[in-house]
Amino acid sequence: MKVLIFEYITANGEASESLAREGQMMLDALLENFAKLPNVEVIIANKNAFQHQIKIVDAVWVIAPEFDGILECLCRYVENANKRLLTSPSKAVALTANKLTTFQILNAAKIPTVPTEIFNSTQNYDQTKEWIIKPIDGVGAENTFLLTSKNDWSALPLLEKNCIIQPHLNGEKTSLSCIFKNGEARLLCVNLQIFEVKSQQYVLKNIEVNFKLDDGRYQKLASQIALAFPDLFGYVGVDLIETENACFVLEINPRLTTSFVGIEKALGLNVAELVLAL
Repeated sequence: MKVLIFEYITANGEASESLAREGQMMLDALLENFAKLPNVEVIIANKNAFQHQIKIVDAVWVIAPEFDGILECLCRYVENANKRLLTSPSKAVALTANKLTTFQILNAAKIPTVPTEIFNSTQNYDQTKEWIIKPIDGVGAENTFLLTSKNDWSALPLLEKNCIIQPHLNGEKTSLSCIFKNGEARLLCVNLQIFEVKSQQYVLKNIEVNFKLDDGRYQKLASQIALAFPDLFGYVGVDLIETENACFVLEINPRLTTSFVGIEKALGLNVAELVLAL
């Protein structure tokens, strides 16, 4: 079996230093996974040769950001080439990449989530409350602004893209690493995301993979998400905010996440093997 791996950021070299570093880490970890599998030949996609390379393989694993429709378009290209996609299909990416659509689907499914609406720069928001403003299709904490005072509002830069606004919830920032298929989910681990705030922006400092065991509620949550988004496939990451009273779904990432890098060491699980078994 020939598998083409296309990591968009490292292939293009057009990204922030943090995204480039995370992209390289995910690519290296995925290659290590595949190196342990017999009868699988892996090709790393070259940006200029991608169209040719896709013709000579059996399956494609895409690692790319959701913003600007990049991940969705790459997935659709693989689908149109009639090659097996080892990640979520383009229609699932289109839903989860849009944070407003994600909120609406989660809300309709009665899955606890953070209230989300389109940010309108002419609207008078209550500046005594804390808010988060981020791109509607952003990745990680890129271009995410934390507003906790009137001074923060004054310092907010001109936003060039469509953004959403959400109330800022203080709580533990966790994530789920899962495997999805046909409306079902398998929880792999619960991770802790450690951030610091610099110049009104969240910056990811560290991730503790498999930092606590599931008491059943995380698997239940993953299963609820799988029913709400039945087209999700393969590895998916789910970002959560946990307060004293509730656990809220913040984002669904239909692709490898940085937490994936530590899974084999923490759990002894080979994610590539699990996905191929689907």
